[in-house]
Amino acid sequence: MQQNTGNIMARVEFQQCVQDLQTCHDMCMQMVEDERHASGEHGQSGHTSMLRDCARLCQVTAHFLQDNNPLYGYVTSACAQVTQHCSEECQRMGDTDCANACQNAAWSLQQISKLVQY
Repeated sequence: MQQNTGNIMARVEFQQCVQDLQTCHDMCMQMVEDERHASGEHGQSGHTSMLRDCARLCQVTAHFLQDNNPLYGYVTSACAQVTQHCSEECQRMGDTDCANACQNAAWSLQQISKLVQY
């Protein structure tokens, strides 16, 4: 019975992580669009590029989790680092909503990484 409870808990954490990744993706892409409109075609290219790459990596990581790809542990670890960095940069830039979305994704990914045995 305890193993079933553990499996259910893991599935819930996976689902929450996928949701947090989607929210992070959406927020980063929204920030890219907002910066593009506010600052011209490229905005602050380094920050915009980071946001776009963070969004893409979140999307890929969500697919790895949804497909239960045996390599998801490697991807979640990398994505946790990227979303944490993006969160810090967004906070520094004053983008609190984006920083929070990235931080939530980073936290969820860190929880998933604790479940993974490489």
